[in-house]
This record gives sequence, C-alpha cells and structure tokens, in this order.
Amino acid sequence: MKKHYHVLDSFRGLCACLVAMSHFKANSIIYGIHAFDSAAIYVDFFFVLSGFVIFANYEDKLREGYDVKKFMFLRFGRIWPLHFAVLLAFVIFDLAQLFIEVEGAALYKPFSAPGETPKDILAMIFMVHALNVNDFLSLNGPSWSISVEFYAYLVFAMIVSLGGKFYKTIILLVTIFSAILLYTLYGELYAKLDFGFLRCLYGFGCGALTWGIYKITQKWVHDSKINVNYFTILETLVIFSVAIYIQFYSQNVLSMAAPIIIGITIFLFAFEGGALSKFLKCRPFIFLGMLSYSIYMIHIFISGKLFELPIRMIENSTNFQITMMKNGVKLYGENLISGTTIEVFYLLVVIAFSYVSYKIIEEPCRNISKSLASKYPDNLDDRAQKISGGAA
Repeated sequence: MKKHYHVLDSFRGLCACLVAMSHFKANSIIYGIHAFDSAAIYVDFFFVLSGFVIFANYEDKLREGYDVKKFMFLRFGRIWPLHFAVLLAFVIFDLAQLFIEVEGAALYKPFSAPGETPKDILAMIFMVHALNVNDFLSLNGPSWSISVEFYAYLVFAMIVSLGGKFYKTIILLVTIFSAILLYTLYGELYAKLDFGFLRCLYGFGCGALTWGIYKITQKWVHDSKINVNYFTILETLVIFSVAIYIQFYSQNVLSMAAPIIIGITIFLFAFEGGALSKFLKCRPFIFLGMLSYSIYMIHIFISGKLFELPIRMIENSTNFQITMMKNGVKLYGENLISGTTIEVFYLLVVIAFSYVSYKIIEEPCRNISKSLASKYPDNLDDRAQKISGGAA
C-alpha cells in the first residue's frame, strides 16, 4: 500500500516557498537572514525527500520485476510537462519581444543572454542541461535540479532492478562515492550545471538509505507507543539544530553534511508523532505541499516577468522609485514596510499561479501518464495474469 507522508509534503511546500523568497530580493524584515536568503540547501531537501519517497513506493516493486521503463515513464509524466510549459512561456515571452520592442523592458535582446541559445534551449527540452552540457543557468534556472533528478531516478531504479541481493550495498557505495567525488571536484555541496548530478546522487542516495533505516525501525517505534511528548521534544530539538546549521554552518566543507542532516530530519518527521507534526498537518501546509512542485518551477517566471520587468519599465519611464540599492544589491521596496509588503504580495501571486498551473498542467498530465502506464503491462502484471490463469 502506498504511504503518504503529509508532514514531509508540508516541509516540501515550505521549502519551495523559501526557494521562491530567496530568489526575490526585497528590502523586507527577513532580508539578510541566511536561512531565507540562501535557497541552495532547500534543493537538497528535495533530493533527499525524493529518494525517501521513491524508495518507499517503488523499492519492493522494482525488486519484484516492475518495469524500469514504466517507472521512468511515470516520472517523466510527473515532472516534464510543467517543466516544458514554463520553458515555453519564457520562449514565447522572448519571441514577443522580437516584434514588440519596449525601451527598458529587457537587459538583453531576445535569445542573446548567456545560456539562451537554441542549443541551450534544446538541452533544456530534453532535460540534459545540468549534465555539464550548458554553461549558464538561464530562463527557468531552478529547472537544473529537475534535469539531474530525472536521471538519478534511472540510476537508482537500475540498481534496485539489476543489483540483486547486493543492491543496498551498491546504493551505499554510490552515495559515498558521489559525496567524495563531489567534494574532491567542487569543494562543497552546492554544485549545479557542472557537478550537480553528483550532488543529486548523493542526496537521493541519502534519502534511499533513510528509507531503509525507517523501514527497519518503524514497526518497533509504533509498537513501542512512544509518548507524543517525547516526539515533540525530539522534533523541536531537530528543527532548532537544523535552523542553527543552516544559518551558521551550511557553507564550504560543512555543507557536505546537509543531506545527512536532512535525512535525519525526514526520518524523525516521517513518524508524524509530535506536536510539530500535528501542526504541519494543518490544511494550509498540506495545500502548500500539494503545490510545491508548481511553486518551485514557476516562481522565477513570476519574479522576472511579472515583477522585475514591469517595475524596471516603470522606473525607467517615470520618476517613481520602487527599488533601492543596499550593499550593491537591488532590492524591492524603499523601506522595510514597503519591501515586506511587496514580498508577501509576490509570494501570494506565486501561490495563486501555482494553483492554476497545478490544476491545468501538473495534475492532468500526471493523471494522463498514469492512465497510459496502466495500459502497459509490466512483469508484475504478467505474472499475476499467469497465476490467475493457472488457477482458472
């Protein structure tokens, strides 16, 4: 039976919002706080959580003969349609600027910015742009993580499917080797277009191993009937420790510990045993979790095309100032009140558009891919048919 981890979904939604906020530089009350300004570590949360959830739902299936092609088709149907839709929106926007020229509307001429050549766009369509193919983050920059994650699915599915009784050992070795190689080549965790695939393998592997530990211990924990107060204390300590780590210690060599720390957090909150877990199961957090992928994928378009561009046009054509310079960084809002108001409004717009994209793109395409996949028999289905046929 598929297990749905509502608290972990809520965490994913909150992390997606934090990524969106970190890419929107506003003179707000949270500006300058590293936990809000740095989006990098929250991407690693997505990698680790993906490893945990994918193994929770597909490990046994893949071991028993579930078709890897069918698995990859389902993953493709889950992530590619929205990725392509957002990329298409960027391309259409640039095409429009070829025919409608507005002074001050863009910093570059259409398709002339670094990383926006036809070759780069083609690489994005095939989701290979973060496999050391493109040299620049461009258009929908956060989609680099979708590129590496899709191929990480394939690597780990093949390991489980073909690794036999040694597949857990292979996963452990791949995870360790990826971490060592990443640090040797890059010096810290936060690689993207060059060694981002190693980063994803490391995080995804930590998530898979976290699931393995959780699977072993979950029966004992549930049978022990641990008091909710103990869970609450543990949850509070973990959140407090993670906040301190992100704020002060998540850079340079210490950044390499992030997937392990995230794995510990996911392991604890997967039990959903404490007061914090109960709080995170409230409807608003569940709602954000449902929209997390859309929030992550569309926020750059919202930020750039619906905020940055119109504001730049207004400031270039009038004397009305909406932004200010602070320590060499251009920020929205001339004071804390206006900056915070603009940032909150931006986040609400992102959530609203994410709901629309979820309903008209993400959810329908996911359902279509499931429907198509259900018509393709895998080894499990074939075996079930043989068994039922023999019994008849």
